[in-house]
Amino acid sequence: MSLSLDLRLPGPERRRAARLAEPWRDLLYVPGPAFASELDPGAYRSTVFVVLGGGEVVRVSSLAVPALGGELCRIRLEPVNAVRLEALGSFFELHRRGLVFAFTPDRRAGAVWPPADPTWRYEGPSLRPRLGAGGSVRLLRETGRAADGGTWTADRGLVIAGADGPASLVLATADDPDRVVFLPALGVHEVLVDPRAPDWPGASRRELLGYGDWEAPPAVDVEVLDLDPADPGG
Repeated sequence: MSLSLDLRLPGPERRRAARLAEPWRDLLYVPGPAFASELDPGAYRSTVFVVLGGGEVVRVSSLAVPALGGELCRIRLEPVNAVRLEALGSFFELHRRGLVFAFTPDRRAGAVWPPADPTWRYEGPSLRPRLGAGGSVRLLRETGRAADGGTWTADRGLVIAGADGPASLVLATADDPDRVVFLPALGVHEVLVDPRAPDWPGASRRELLGYGDWEAPPAVDVEVLDLDPADPGG
């Protein structure tokens, strides 16, 4: 019998995701190495924190599980009761770049300082005009079939459309479960949310979802679903 895995959001996380359509007070990230990449401009890899208008904080990361000859993952949304906001960078208030934690040169003690390396922090325009006023949030759901016949369904990300500007994407990654890939603008990732969009050379749906280097690449498909705060959904 072939394995079948269900990595859809459980009810509480699905309702939490739907609440992200509310106005945002801030959108925060953890600065540091591998946050921004010159090879993938416009994509940021970090745990992100959404501060809703009422002050509630939602931590967005990835949940990864080894299965079917590789790793599968889904988006994960958790409430946060205590977080050091001063240590985080902001996509809204660009002067807030957060703090980087590292050892002193003698490696006998820890030290903190603002991230000096521009690839360790966000250098783009403020996203407050696009995302601060609220909008819509939809779910990016992936279905796949491995070469051995195993299948899965996974809620891979959130498509966020604010009051103005292009849609943004938060995509779970199996590479580092503490992080997600945040794309303020879709770019080549448009093929994940628009079935009419053609694949870019070297950036097919399968490759963008992280399956391009599997020994036996699976067949994958995606759909974008509406979210309802009152619907536990499946």
